[in-house]
Amino acid sequence: MGENIDRVYKYIQQFGEEQTLITIGSGISAGEGIPGMGKLADHLLTDVEQKLNALEGLKSTDWESWEVVKSSLQKGIDLERALSIQAISSVVENLIIQSTYSLIAAKDYEIFSQVFERNRQLNLHRILKQYIPLNSTPLTIITTNYDCLIEYTCLSLGINVDNLFYGGYFRKFNPRLQDEQHQKLKRIKRNSVAAVKDNNYILLLKPHGSIDWFSKPGEGTYLFQHSISEIPDIITPGKNKWINERREPFNTVYAKCNQAIDEAGHYLFLGYGYNDEDLQDHYDHEKNRIKPKLIVTMQSNTKLDQLFDKSPDCMLIVQHGAGSNIRWKQKGKLVCDYDVKEPIWEINSLAKCVFQQN
Repeated sequence: MGENIDRVYKYIQQFGEEQTLITIGSGISAGEGIPGMGKLADHLLTDVEQKLNALEGLKSTDWESWEVVKSSLQKGIDLERALSIQAISSVVENLIIQSTYSLIAAKDYEIFSQVFERNRQLNLHRILKQYIPLNSTPLTIITTNYDCLIEYTCLSLGINVDNLFYGGYFRKFNPRLQDEQHQKLKRIKRNSVAAVKDNNYILLLKPHGSIDWFSKPGEGTYLFQHSISEIPDIITPGKNKWINERREPFNTVYAKCNQAIDEAGHYLFLGYGYNDEDLQDHYDHEKNRIKPKLIVTMQSNTKLDQLFDKSPDCMLIVQHGAGSNIRWKQKGKLVCDYDVKEPIWEINSLAKCVFQQN
C-alpha cells in the first residue's frame, strides 16, 4: 500500500503544476457553512411565499409558476429540478434571487469578517497556497458558486484576483481592459521606463454570477462590496438559465471559461458535481476529454461516474468512512480502486499530505 500511495501522490502532484485549470463547486462552500441547495430550498419555501403575499398587483401567472415550484419542493424534489419543470415568471425569479442573496450573503459576510480579522483560515487556503502564480503565469479558476470564499482566500494569501471587472472602488465589468490592469512600469534605462505585463494573479471566472455583482440599467454590471439592491447578478437553476446565460456579463464569462478549458493541460475539480451543461459540453470535447483529470469531492454522483468512465486519464477521490476511496485510470485502463486511511478527499488534508502545505 505504501508504494501504491506514493504513486497516487506523484500523480496528484502534476496537478500542482502550471497549465492546471481549477474548477470549484458547491461542495467547497458547503464545507465552510455556506447553505447548500437543501437549506436554500427550505428558505425559499418560507421567504418567497411571504414576499409574494406582501406584493400587490400580481398576475395569475406569478402565482401559478410559484405553486409549481412550491409543490415540487414540498414533495421532496430537489431545487434544481423543481425550477426546471416550467419557466417561472420574472417576478418569482427576482424573489428567488432576493431570497438566495439574503441567505448566502449573511453567511458570506460572517466568513469575510473572520478571515479579515485573521480568526479563520478557509479550507482553500492550503491548496491555493500551492498555486500562487509563479513565473508570470496566471492561474485560472472557474467556480459556479455565488459566494466570495475564493476571493477571501486570495486576500489572506496576498494574491491579486482578476474577475474581469476594471476600476478602483467602483469596478465595472470590462474584460477589454484586462491587459491594462496587469501592466506595471519597469525601468529600462536611467531615463526610460516601459510598461510590461505582470501575470502574477488569479483569473477568477464566475459563470453563474456573484453576490457582489449588481447591474445598473443601461450602464452594465458593477462589483460592489456593499449591496445597492437585493437583486445581485446571479443565474438561478431552471428553465430561464439558458436565456440568462446569453446576456452580458454571463455570455462573455462563459466564453472565457471555454477558452480556459481548451487551453489547460490538466483539470482539477474540487467539490464540483459536474452539473453545468454548458461547461460540461466543453470539458467533453474529444481534445479535452483525454486531458488528465483529478476529481476531489465528498461523494460521487452519476455525472461524475460517467466523466470518470469516459476519461482515459482520470483519478476520482471520494470519502470512504474516516478515509478515502481512490479510483484511478490511465490509458483507459483501471490502475487502482482502493481505500486509504487518509481523508484526502478533504482539500485541507490533500494539500497537507500531497503538497506538504502547512
